[in-house]
Amino acid sequence: MFHERIKSATTTDHQNAEKHSYGEEIMSRTLTKDQYGHLLIANYRYIKPWEDQWSETTFDTTALQLDMRKKTSLLEDDMRSLGIDPNTIETTQLEASTSYAEFMGRMYVIEGSTMGGAVIVKQLGLNPNLEGLSFKFYGGYGPDLLNNWRSFLGVLNTIENKTDQDIAIESAKATFNAMKECFIQAKTAQV
Repeated sequence: MFHERIKSATTTDHQNAEKHSYGEEIMSRTLTKDQYGHLLIANYRYIKPWEDQWSETTFDTTALQLDMRKKTSLLEDDMRSLGIDPNTIETTQLEASTSYAEFMGRMYVIEGSTMGGAVIVKQLGLNPNLEGLSFKFYGGYGPDLLNNWRSFLGVLNTIENKTDQDIAIESAKATFNAMKECFIQAKTAQV
């Protein structure tokens, strides 16, 4: 299955991005409000322009059910709960995906992060520093999380051509790297 190949091929890239996303602070429940704001800003910087591009794709994404996968409004709600105005956040300049395989590589990273969000949201909810804040983004799909992930993997695994798989893998690697840069840059943001 292709999802196993892309996961294996991008493990190091995934780990490099995670190093900059306050993982230790999240798991030890010591994440501060400012650090939480940095995480939201980092995700917003990439996800907003990414989702804005969806309406401009020239290939068929119907099977992905993109409308149910949108996360921008969740990020905006969470940022507002911290007093951050999403309109003040500078987003990443993303080149549009030129192929379905490239699109799916990006989608793999973002959908995978939603799976990780299920672990993160539990820790955020137990963190006394974050009491009273909104965790809609990390709560992702709620009870539909596993079904949405399986549905996504079903579509991802239809990429069978090795050349297309290679394109998707390179796209996923580039996305992990771009997210890493978003995390690094967001740490300097005023929250």
